[in-house]
Amino acid sequence: MNRFFAVIILLSVAITMAVIGAVWIKTIIESMRWKPELLKILDATMYYNQSDNSWYVNLTVENNGEGVAEIYKLEVHGIEQAWFSPPLTIRQGERKTLTVRLEKQYNYGTRYLLRLYLKSGTIYPVLEHVVLI
Repeated sequence: MNRFFAVIILLSVAITMAVIGAVWIKTIIESMRWKPELLKILDATMYYNQSDNSWYVNLTVENNGEGVAEIYKLEVHGIEQAWFSPPLTIRQGERKTLTVRLEKQYNYGTRYLLRLYLKSGTIYPVLEHVVLI
């Protein structure tokens, strides 16, 4: 009976090692194929539009990476969040200007931290201060 348990244990260890090895090799292959996005924020401004009594954010971003950047949320840290459905996509080498209408009221001359959230899990912070109109 002891020999039977020893064979079962050895087979279990061998199968476990084979599964771990296969997962490890798959992870290495996937990491070689991974093409990250690399957003560069060229310009960021906040302004007040008197015609509709709303604040807006203008962001000019460029994707210098190899993958497609999908922005699903803009956050004014601690104040509000703007969700994009469907996500805004910026392809490799593409430059876009995003204009986002904000719901809250802001103060002139105050610094706000803006964050762009991407579906890949990357968060891009932008230190922004309000531009006077």
